[in-house]
Amino acid sequence: MDLTGQGLNTMLVPATGVKYLPQTWCVFNPDAKDLSKLGDNINFACTFSDCTALGYGSTCNGLDANGNASYAFNMYFQVQNQNDESCYFKGLAMTTTQNPSTADCNFTIQIATTSAASVRFIGSFFVVIVSMVSAILFL
Repeated sequence: MDLTGQGLNTMLVPATGVKYLPQTWCVFNPDAKDLSKLGDNINFACTFSDCTALGYGSTCNGLDANGNASYAFNMYFQVQNQNDESCYFKGLAMTTTQNPSTADCNFTIQIATTSAASVRFIGSFFVVIVSMVSAILFL
C-alpha cells in the first residue's frame, strides 16, 4: 500500500510496544429481567463512547438487538478502562472473557494507559508549582 503516491510498494506495519487491557469485554446479560431501561442504557453508553460502527452501512450494523447492546456496553466499558462498575447498566450487562466479535464486527479492547503520560502530567504540574513559588518569592 503506497500512501505517498510515489508508486512504492510498501505496506503498513504495526506499532511496537503497544499494550492492551486484559481480554475482557462487557456484553448484554441474557438473564436480565427488566429490559424497560435497555434503550436508555444503550443511549448512555453511546453518548460517552464511540458507537459509530453500529450505524447504517458500518461494520457492526448487522448485529442483532443483543449484539447492539453488547457493542454499546463494551465500548463504554473500554473507554472507562474496564472499570468493573462501568459494566453494570442496572443489571443489563456482565463481563466476559469470551470474545464476542464476529467476522464483520470487532469488539475492541482498550489500549492500556502508560506511566509516561503520568510522568508528563506530574512534570508539567511541578513546573507550574515552581513558577508560582518563584513568582511569590520575587513579589
